[in-house]
Amino acid sequence: MATSSPVRAERSQPMRTPILCGLIYAVLMWLAFPPISLWGLAFVAIWPIAWLAWVTDRPLRDAVLASIGSAPFFAYHHWWIGDVSAVGLGPLIVYLAAWTGLFVVSTSIIHRRLPGLPAALVVPTVWVGLEVLRGEVAFNGYPWFLIGQPLIASQALSGVASIGGVYLVSLLVVAAAGVWLDARYASKRVRRINIGVSALVMLGWAVGMAAGAPKESATPGHPLRVAVVQTNVPSDNKVRWTREQQQQDFAEFLELSVQAAQSNPDVLIWPETMFPGPALDAAGASAIAQAGYSNENAMRDQLLTFQSRLGIPMVIGAITATNIQIDAQGRQSQDAVYNSVYVLNRGRVLDERYDKLAPTPFGETLPYISRWPALQRLVMFIGLGASGMDFGLDAGHRPTTLKLPVEGGEVSLATPICFESTQSRICRRIVTSGDGADVLVVLTNDGWFGDWDQVRTMHLLLARWRCVELGLPMVRSANTGQSALIDGHGRVLASLSPRVAGVLEGTVHVGGRHTLFRDIGNLIGWVMLGLYGVALIWLAGTGLIQRRNVA
Repeated sequence: MATSSPVRAERSQPMRTPILCGLIYAVLMWLAFPPISLWGLAFVAIWPIAWLAWVTDRPLRDAVLASIGSAPFFAYHHWWIGDVSAVGLGPLIVYLAAWTGLFVVSTSIIHRRLPGLPAALVVPTVWVGLEVLRGEVAFNGYPWFLIGQPLIASQALSGVASIGGVYLVSLLVVAAAGVWLDARYASKRVRRINIGVSALVMLGWAVGMAAGAPKESATPGHPLRVAVVQTNVPSDNKVRWTREQQQQDFAEFLELSVQAAQSNPDVLIWPETMFPGPALDAAGASAIAQAGYSNENAMRDQLLTFQSRLGIPMVIGAITATNIQIDAQGRQSQDAVYNSVYVLNRGRVLDERYDKLAPTPFGETLPYISRWPALQRLVMFIGLGASGMDFGLDAGHRPTTLKLPVEGGEVSLATPICFESTQSRICRRIVTSGDGADVLVVLTNDGWFGDWDQVRTMHLLLARWRCVELGLPMVRSANTGQSALIDGHGRVLASLSPRVAGVLEGTVHVGGRHTLFRDIGNLIGWVMLGLYGVALIWLAGTGLIQRRNVA
């Protein structure tokens, strides 16, 4: 009597099984990420859905059910969006959970059509390929909750990112699931391949750990004394910041700045868009004055006088409108509007500024949709984006580092804004532009997160990966927190509690170390996406040829 293979014997699964696999995956991910942060569980989190993908004979059905099972994880971490866009919360959860199903169906199809390929190759290729597709491509990229990200808690393991970024960390983490599947189901030939894959994975960890480890012989960079102002302004300052509230908040910012100046820092830093006036740049202020509205520049004049008397350079976030025109009725028009960072010194705004290269999707811009004004108006009417936002911000045209004058010279600042600190490709573009950067200075407004402090912790966690990848320290100034000082290995040196106004003082050593990631970026991740795409195209092509031959 013929006997079926162990894989075939397990393939007929009841509907509850894929839902349970997705749910177990969701629970393990929830435990691995903040606020629980049992980061070691990241190594086994995808095992249930990887097993499901390898044994199922109903890929599409089980992919949908696994997505349903995984949805609670994404719902928990994104529930705060209900306060920003109640209509957008549901579609976002469905969108993120769908990637679980896409992994299941993709892996299953590749395995069924190419059964000789080891799981140790298929599983990490598909998983990381999809992470890159979601994190870098789709809707301008959403690189949150990648499987390797909890490992920032381990200085030894996170050092791998200095070679190939966080996608390489994910690759090595997920490889464990493929090795396990091969050990359970594969033929002797494939198991021999599995030994080689396992050796490569261990070598990858070893090399990455050695590359990312602090060097005792390394000479510390130049010390930069910083004072960070953490404001506690509700997120509605983006849409409903009244003149009275602006003046009240501005006075508080100045008072905090006086407190910060007492430590005699080299630089004083405010969070994203915390300058409340209509224009901080000289051209914008001049256009407003020439139109007869000089009183609108009162807070700008006050800030510049304040900075001059303080005698400490300041890094400030502000909105920039270019080529401002004001008609006889007082209506303003402009060519473009940017989310910007400026340096103030000696009572003036320095000419060079950084304009945010990647406006936040569905918060500051509507990816794809903004190309069709009628469709954008419909989406705004429905309420899929952030409440009250007009999505009128434009993307900056070039990466720019800002020069901070310090005693004996100057320091080059890379200043990614808010969501950009979660995007490794954007931070790398800024850091490697011009003559390069000495330190990362992140200005962010985390008021959108409301009372959900674990999301603030997650936002900070993602920013820490940029320090590991680029070998640079970071100063993070966050409205509503968490402001922090981070070294070039991703370790938090000091931080402020969330949802309080305060001042964070300390020293970071600028200059950092050169990493391979600065040279190659996310090349390894892009290769995984390319291999995944080639596999799907080849399978689609051979399937079409087979159908034609049958016909």
